[in-house]
Amino acid sequence: MFDFRRAFGACVAIGMLAACGGSQPMTGAPSTGVQPATRSQHQSLNGYYLTKFTTVVGYSLPGSSLCIRFKSSGSWSSSGSENFNGTYLTSGKELYASAVWLPSPAVYMSLQGSVNAKQGSGTFIVSGVNGYISGGGTFTMTGKQNKTCS
Repeated sequence: MFDFRRAFGACVAIGMLAACGGSQPMTGAPSTGVQPATRSQHQSLNGYYLTKFTTVVGYSLPGSSLCIRFKSSGSWSSSGSENFNGTYLTSGKELYASAVWLPSPAVYMSLQGSVNAKQGSGTFIVSGVNGYISGGGTFTMTGKQNKTCS
């Protein structure tokens, strides 16, 4: 069974790291032998993606899809009835993204999955102000050439 609370906590932590990290290297302890990684070594997404929520458990969003714009700076936003704004980080082909939409009350969402310049898929989690998870599921993304995602 998928533990949404643990996954959401990890996504929020990664989102905060992405927001604060800039282009500074992420390093391990010198004794681990792990090579330090910098954001410039990883792909960044740049463009519009039609994101469809394919499986939903619990409460999701009013719409069944979002038009998401990823910027190479590490920020992303969606247009339409749900206007999320957030940050993302890619590591290889893995995507970690989190954002907030500010109706009253605020809605938080995290995305985690595998992506490339043309498509992606993974899991999403939706939660409220108190951090209680209200829903989640799976998503697919398809890169688009225009900002309407049509």
